[in-house]
Order: sequence, then C-alpha cells, then structure tokens
Amino acid sequence: MYPDFSYFMHDIFGTAPDNFFGIIKTFGFFLAVAILIGSYFLSQELKRKEQNGTLAPIKVTKDGKTTILHPYEKTGDITLLCAFSGIVGAKLFALVESAETFQSFLRDPIHTLFSGSGLAIYGGLILAFLVVPWYVKKLGISTLQITDATAPALMIGYAVGRLGCQFSGDGDWGIQALSPKPGWASWIPDVLWSQTYPRNVLKEGIPIPDCIGEYCNQLAHGVYPTPVYESIMAFLIFLLLWSLRKKFVRAGQLFFTYCFLNGVERFFIEKIRVNEKLHLGGLTFTQAELISFILIFIGIIGFIITSRRKPETVIVTP
Repeated sequence: MYPDFSYFMHDIFGTAPDNFFGIIKTFGFFLAVAILIGSYFLSQELKRKEQNGTLAPIKVTKDGKTTILHPYEKTGDITLLCAFSGIVGAKLFALVESAETFQSFLRDPIHTLFSGSGLAIYGGLILAFLVVPWYVKKLGISTLQITDATAPALMIGYAVGRLGCQFSGDGDWGIQALSPKPGWASWIPDVLWSQTYPRNVLKEGIPIPDCIGEYCNQLAHGVYPTPVYESIMAFLIFLLLWSLRKKFVRAGQLFFTYCFLNGVERFFIEKIRVNEKLHLGGLTFTQAELISFILIFIGIIGFIITSRRKPETVIVTP
C-alpha cells in the first residue's frame, strides 16, 4: 500500500520513504482524479442534453444586462459544490456512524475533520443530493435533467475513489478471507481474493519485519479487498448508465436507475465488509445496508413515477 507518494517512489526507485513526496497523499490524489473525471463526463452530458434540446440555455439578467447561460458552463461550479458537500457530508456522517471516529473527534476535532480518513460515502451522497438540486433550481435549470447528467459521473467518480481506498489502505477492506480460494475462482489472482494491506495508512495490524518508514504494519490475516470489488462493479455500472443515457426519454429515469444500482451494489458488498452492526427488532444490519435498501426503494418508486411522465421534447440538431 502507499499512504503517500513517498512510499510509491520508495518501491519504484528505492528512495527513502517519508520524504518531500509525502505531501501528496494517495487517497487525496485519487479523490482529485475522481473529481476531474466525473467533471469531464458531466460536462459532456450537459453539452449533449443542450444539443438535443432536453436542456435549454437560460437568460440571466444582472445590472440591467441580459446574458445567455449554457448549463455546461456551470460544470465547474456543480462539480465543486458536489465535491465539497460530499466531503463534508461524508465526514459528518462518519462521526455519527462510528463511535471510534466520534471519540477521535472529541480528542482532536480539527485533525479529525481535516484528515483523509473517516469518510462515510453515503453521508456525502445524502448532503450532495440536497445541495446540488437546490443550487441548479436557483439557476432555473431542470433538476431532474441535471441529476440524470450527474448519475454516470457519480459512478465513474466512485470507481476511481475506491481505488484510492485500496491503494492507501484506509480501512475499507472486507472481513477475513478464512476460506481458501475455490476451484471455480482459480483464474482470479490471489491479491484479488485476499490481502493483508501492508503499510496501510491506518497503521493497523502487526509490525512488518525490517520495515523502513512510518507506516510499517500489516493485517495479521488476509481480508477480502472489497474496495477493488466495488471499483470494478462501479465501473461496470457506469458503463451501463452511459449506454442507457440516450435510451431513456423521461427525465429522472437514469438518476433513479443509478439509485437502484448503487443500492444493490452496496447492499451486497456489505456482506463481506468490516462495519459496525446495528440491532433492531431482532434484525442485525449495518447502517450502509439500511441506506442502500432505502436507495433501492427510492430507485424503484422514482423510476415508476418518472416513467409515467410525459417524455421530454427533444430537438434533434444536425
């Protein structure tokens, strides 16, 4: 694992770890890449929607002057707002979700709030889902059309972001892989079945013999590398959403499909992830399982409702 780029340089060139390359944190790097990639696909989709007439330019009057605003020109603002609200929501949600994170916050609130660890992805999604529609509605842009446009971008961003979790070893790994790899999975590389996450950024596990650097721990037993599984599934969902975006003619259908697929993916990955369990009425589940179930329900109901709406008028341009 590579807590920061100094460990990557150490593996490639043999330089000492914890040097000046350490200012580039691996998780933060992948997060930045995820935002840039998501922004690109969002921009492309907004341009396509304006070209086919499902999104129209809006007139903005300021100081007595009227200008034309194209929705894709707000890609940067929407991306930054989504990223900022997502990170804040993820951090605040983690304080509620994890007793350990909350205790860490009480001990050192500044460090806990601004550290790269302790992020609950669903907290980020919830806050972003509230803030971004509010913003675009103020601009006079169709909320459902924007949420449709963001659906593939969110999924590809999630796929890249989970790679950051994997390569930094931030604790989003699975339960112990106690069973040997079955025969039907013989073609799967061993690292995709079980990993000990050496040099993980949380410094969890046992010491690594003859290790050099600050991060010198690895897990005592191999666990399922669930961030890799999620990254693969998220990328496949992105490809599906990207292929469906031109087929759905009613605003909101693509977004609610995203909600459904996102919920299904997370619900099943939770079965092999390490997470705190909740107990209610004899049922045992994780917080993410509960939210993913709600997302599945919202996805189904939302898709049914939007499917009954009148199709958007599309102006085909040459």
